[in-house]
This record gives sequence, structure tokens and C-alpha cells, in this order.
Amino acid sequence: MTKPRPALFAIAFLSACATAPQPARVWPPQMPQGPDDAKDQAQAGAGDEARQAKRTYVTAQKFEQDSTDVPRSLTSIDARRLEATNSSTTKEALRFIPNLMVTEFSARRLSFPYVRGVGSGQGDPAVATFIDGVPQLTTNTTNLPLDDIERIEVLRGPMSALYGRNTIGGAISLITREPSEHLEYGGRASIGNFGLQDYQAYVRSPLSDSVHMGVTILRQEREGYTDNDFTGRDVDDRDTWFGRANFVWTPDDVNELRVTLHGERARDGGFVLSELNALRARPNHINQDFEGEVDRDVLGSSVTWKRSGASVDFTSITGFQNFDVDESADFDFSQLDGVRRLTKEKQSAFSQELRLASARDASLELDDDVSLRWLVGASGFLANGDREAANVYRPAGAGILFPPTQVGTDRSSGDFDDTAFAVFTQGVLSIGKSLEVTGAVRYDYERKEADIRRQFETSGGTFPTAASDRSDSYDQWMPRLSAAFHFDEATMAYGVVARGFKAGGFNLTAPTGREAFAPEKSWTYEVGFKRRWNEGRITTNLALFHIDWEDMQLSQFDATAGGYVANAGEATSRGVEFEVTAEPIDGLEFFGSLGLLDTEFDRFIDPYGTDVRGRNLPFAPETTAAIGALYTMTLDADLALRLGGDYVHVGDLYYDAGNRGHERYALANFRAGISADRWSFDLWVRNAFDERYQPVAFQANPADANFFVGESAAPRTFGVTLRVDLGGKKRDNL
Repeated sequence: MTKPRPALFAIAFLSACATAPQPARVWPPQMPQGPDDAKDQAQAGAGDEARQAKRTYVTAQKFEQDSTDVPRSLTSIDARRLEATNSSTTKEALRFIPNLMVTEFSARRLSFPYVRGVGSGQGDPAVATFIDGVPQLTTNTTNLPLDDIERIEVLRGPMSALYGRNTIGGAISLITREPSEHLEYGGRASIGNFGLQDYQAYVRSPLSDSVHMGVTILRQEREGYTDNDFTGRDVDDRDTWFGRANFVWTPDDVNELRVTLHGERARDGGFVLSELNALRARPNHINQDFEGEVDRDVLGSSVTWKRSGASVDFTSITGFQNFDVDESADFDFSQLDGVRRLTKEKQSAFSQELRLASARDASLELDDDVSLRWLVGASGFLANGDREAANVYRPAGAGILFPPTQVGTDRSSGDFDDTAFAVFTQGVLSIGKSLEVTGAVRYDYERKEADIRRQFETSGGTFPTAASDRSDSYDQWMPRLSAAFHFDEATMAYGVVARGFKAGGFNLTAPTGREAFAPEKSWTYEVGFKRRWNEGRITTNLALFHIDWEDMQLSQFDATAGGYVANAGEATSRGVEFEVTAEPIDGLEFFGSLGLLDTEFDRFIDPYGTDVRGRNLPFAPETTAAIGALYTMTLDADLALRLGGDYVHVGDLYYDAGNRGHERYALANFRAGISADRWSFDLWVRNAFDERYQPVAFQANPADANFFVGESAAPRTFGVTLRVDLGGKKRDNL
């Protein structure tokens, strides 16, 4: 591996990064409510006031502020950027974030973000997703369509002090769009190769002076990208219904009650796993007798009550989640009808967060030039899940893949209960006009219980083979301290130290002695620099970081047990991140990012008995880079031409701790279209140069460390999209 040299750090310092500007949120909502309002904000003009209105406002520290004032690495992606880059999934939206990658299987429930080398794969996420402030406790409910999303805030580095569990690597916060004060309705229709059909319809309307609502319905389907040579059919097709509803009630000037609902019915084709060398020889081809399928049903909701006082604000966020997964797959990854895998999971969860904070303009005045903005809160959740995994050993594999006596079904099932409670506080101390010191601390307590049963089923009967009732408690204090110096209104440098924590837990299936795993802990040290240049036409951010952590929870695979979690000793990660957005001339927008990452195991023996000290962490690319542009040319008063494109590079990444399997790839995406005040028509292509690569793979043979099974990524796709937006304001030509 080539280590980042000091010269690269110097280059990074001169290139820095930022995010797409976005206006503050007030009621009635001024954030883009649809493509029409998004274009109004983007086309506000070239003057100083217009660029001030386009600043990026975020809620990363649990209160609204300009992203340039947040003393940590973050990127905000608004609805306009999602549309301009043709991003319809979380993975597509996050492709521009430095040192972040999402490993995603053909089944959407298996989508794992890794930030700075910190990730999870199996088990609880290490980079948690929040939807309207509600934590998604597993990865099963995170990879949902991005329709009706106001913005995505991506926070890099441990967010444990404010966000709690599963944020040791960072947090991805999705904020849904609030209803409009005007009647708006419309939709889109996309068609493309591989039989793509994507239809969306929405309506947003006031129901009274104090009640507003918005509803979106989505229907998607496509054929599979992968052909099964054994059956002659395509495999990884998709069929989805999705809906989201928002209701906002503002009975007076100080209270706001918001209720959100979302649900999905996803029917995905089977996994397209095959031996890695065969995939590289013939990408998007498998040879399997059994194709399987993955069904997922998701229902989520939140109730948010905000009360704004003269000196104190109150916030309550209540969340309900439910998901149900039923999947089947070929587990011998071949045309031999030897082993099949059946998996079922479901979970119901309730979460609650309560916060008191100083009002927006009511900080405590401690001295003439010293003020304190404070926050205190408590949160917790209850979750109950049922999980089942079964290996079906079929007669055709007897004597070839396993002994004849093993024909039958080896089934493990478990009931998993999880209870957590936390208290947290944060203070932002402003000293004069330049110095700001932020301290936050959280105490987390979590108790997990697992009742696991294992049995072997044959034609002669069912025989219990193992049983265990396990429970354990985990608690941790998680502090964070940062200091920021504001050189002027547009320039800030900062430093931060933060503790990360992720609770331990229990595997449903695992090799003997690996049934439980310990908590994961880390310390992160970061310094950064943020600036707006040329009256806001250019914004830049830069961050350098170092992470030390112990007992990393690493996703492993066993031919019998399947995926499980094990602790991986000690590890280190260090690197550089920077982004830039610019509007060099009216009508031309540019953005870019670069991440340099150096990771290594300090202490770990992998499942094959190899000491991997000094080797790279899995799914931690040494470089991530992206560049993109959007150009808009006015043809007449009501018509505009739009051209856009982006290029994303992912450098060397490894699939395993021993660094035996690796990959690298680069993708180009383009878009062209015309737009008027009420409609737009676009042609688009993803992976324009048809890059064939395998972004995810794992070791599937306990006797051969070099035997990998993986999946091919999506080939080149293309299509057209028509959008129509009626009611409300006219859309601008951008």
C-alpha cells in the first residue's frame, strides 16, 4: 500500500471542500418544496443577498446554524442537488462524499456505509441513519427511496455525544420535506433500459390556516442486471411500492406538531453471488440452480413536537418502526442443488427523545463578551426482534459438499430484546466575536437479551441441538470537546476530540466461541478549516483526522454460520478530506471532493490464522475522488437547456482483513435536458463507460483464504425522465 505523504497533505490543504448552499428553514417553509422552489432558490441571482440566502443551514449540533460554523466534518446535500445529479438512492447521493463508501448487495436491505474505514457489515450499523431525528436501529430500514427529502446531512467522525449508539463512524441524517403553504401537485415518469419504469406522484396542500399536508406515492420496477446461465433468466430484478406522508399543525406562534409516515413494499430478486474470478471473467453472469428472492416490508413514523419559548425551546421526537424481511438464496453459489439459505427477520421498535435548549436568540450572557448556548436531553428506545436462519442441505450435495448424514435443515432462531437509555448535554461557549468552545457529553446504558434455539430437521423428525439464553449490559460516557476560531464571518478553523462507542451483542449464528462480541470504542482527533470565498461564489472545507480504536467489530463469514460479527483487536485510521463548490460564472456550478485514507490493523489474527498487523482495513479505499458540474443556458424567457455530469473514482479497497482480495473502479454519469416553468425533460446515463467491477465480496471457504464470492455492480443504464410540477410557484429554468 502507498502511504499518504506529507506532500499530499499540503495539496489537500490548498484544495479544501464544502457543500451545496441552502436557505434556512422557517414556517411557512422556505426550503425548496419542489423542483419549482428549488430552482427559485438556485436562481436567486448573483448579488451578495442572493448568495447569503443560498448558505447551507444544518442541524448537526441539534440546532440550526450555517454549516461553515459547525466545528466538524459534514456535507449537506439538498433536494436540488439530488435532482441535478439524478440521485434516487442513498448510495447514489453519497458518492460525492470523501472517505465514504456504501457496500450494497443486490438486495437493498444489505446496505452498509463505511466512513474513514469505520463500518460494520453484519450487526448493528457503525454509521447510523436518522430519518427526521428517529434512529434506524438496523440497516434493514435505511436504504429507502429519497423521494420527498429536503436534505441529507452527512456527519463524519463519532457523533456519539449527541446522537448516541451506532454513530462511532458518523451519522447520516435524512430530513424530509415539509408541506407547502400553497397547493402543489405533480409527479415524474422515468423509463430506461433493463425495463426500468419509475413513476411518482405528489400533492402538498394546506388543509386550513394551521394544518398542512403532503403525500407522495412511488412505483418502481426493473428487470435484473445479472443473467443466470443455468436457467436463462435475469435474477436481480426489483419491484417497489413506496409512500410518504407529512402533516404539520401550527396551532399558534410557539407550537408545531409534525407527524410523518412512510412505508415500503419491496420485492427484490435473489442475490447474485458467484465466485469472484468467474465474475471478473464474465461480469453480471452467474450459474446457479436456485435463484431465491428477497422480500422487505417497512413501516416507519415519527411525531415531533416543537415549542419555542422566549428563553427555552422544547423538542420531543417519538418514533415507531417495523420491518419484516423474508429471503432465500443459493448457498453453494453453483449449479449444484446442494445448499440453500433461508433467512427471516422482523423487528418492532419505539424510540423517544426529549430536549430542552436555549432559544435561538436567548443565550446566557455570562460576561460582556461571553455567552453560552446550552442543551440538555434524554433519549431511549425499546426494540424486539425475531431472527431465523436455516441452511437447507439437499440430497444432491451429499458426499460432495457435506457428509450424507447432514441432509436436512439446520435451523437457528432467536428472540432479541434491546433496551437503551441515555442522558446528554451540550454547551457552546462564545468568547468575544472569534472564539467558540463546544463541550458535549453523553451517558449511554444499553441492555441486550437473546434467547437462541438451534435444531436439525430431517424426514425422521426434529432434533434440538443447542439452546442459550444470553444477556449483557453495556454503558459508556462519551465526551466531545471542540474549539473554533472565526477569523471573520466567512473563515473558521477548528479542532475536535471525540469518544466513539458501539455496544456489544450476540450473533444468531457463529462458529463456536464467537456467539458474543464485545463493545467497540474509539478516540478521534480532527482539525479543519472552512471558508467562503468571492462573496459566497466558492466554499471550501478541509479536515485532517486520526482515529485510534479497540475491539473493532468486524463482519466475518463462515460457510456454515453465514455472516457474523467478531472483534478485531486494535486499529488506526488517518487521512485528509476536502470538498469545494463553486459558481465561477452565472449558470455554471461546479463541485469536487478528495479523500486520502491510510488504515491499518494494529493487532488482529484473522479467521485463517494470519497475523494481519499493518494491513488495510476492509472497505476503506485509499483514495476517493469526485468532480461534477451543472451548466444551465437560458434559451428564452420560458425555456432553458441543462447539461450536467460527474466522475467518481474509488481507489484500491480490500474485501478482507488479510488484503487478499481487492478492487478499484471509476464511474461517469451524464445528464442533459430542457426545462420550462412547469415541466422538465431529461436524458441521463449512469456508468456511461460501462465499468464492470465487483464492489462487494467475502471469503466463503474456510479451507481457502483466496476463495471469494462476490457480486457485480450495475452495468451502464440510461433513460429519460419527465417531471411536471403544477400549482404553487412556477419553476425557474435551472
